[in-house]
Amino acid sequence: MLQPRPAVLLGLLLISVLARLMPYILYRFGLNIDPATTVYPWNFTPFLPICLFGAAYLKQRWWAYAIPLSAYVLGDLGIWALTGRFDWAVYPNQPMVYGCVCLTVTLGLLLRRNGSSLAIAGTGFSSAVLFFLITNFGVWATGGGNGYSMDMQGLLNCYTLALPYFRNSLISMAVFCPLLFSRLALMEPREAAQLWPVTTLGR
Repeated sequence: MLQPRPAVLLGLLLISVLARLMPYILYRFGLNIDPATTVYPWNFTPFLPICLFGAAYLKQRWWAYAIPLSAYVLGDLGIWALTGRFDWAVYPNQPMVYGCVCLTVTLGLLLRRNGSSLAIAGTGFSSAVLFFLITNFGVWATGGGNGYSMDMQGLLNCYTLALPYFRNSLISMAVFCPLLFSRLALMEPREAAQLWPVTTLGR
């Protein structure tokens, strides 16, 4: 079985955390990070593709859950450290967000049996759709202070305003999944044994 290249996996994880923290780094320097007025590629990140990739290729399944969840927690702690806003790091719909991370990994486990391009594309699209639907439902359901009325119209408004985030998630899938599920990010087990301890995680 092919194994992840450590430099690619770790590099993209760092990019994921940095992409999540960058608006708050800008905030730390006094720049506006309001999504309604700031030009920033919100949700353009390799994070969800990494969830699928780890689920498909890491030998120990629990690592596939632990690595992205740890990266997300690190991002949340980084937001708190940069802004001093505990409420930005711990938010009402956070359990739904973390649950969607686990759901994405679970969908990625299906790619262990079928890693065709069509399966990867379908799983990536499904993951992005579910993440969009569930997390924004959480924003609406728990966000009485977000300006959404607690009725169907408020829910539709929440989804409508989140469409640019969803678009960027789909673009991320289209950009990073082909990279991750290619030989650029994968290597033979013999090569992996010399470079990456993941080959021993199943022992």
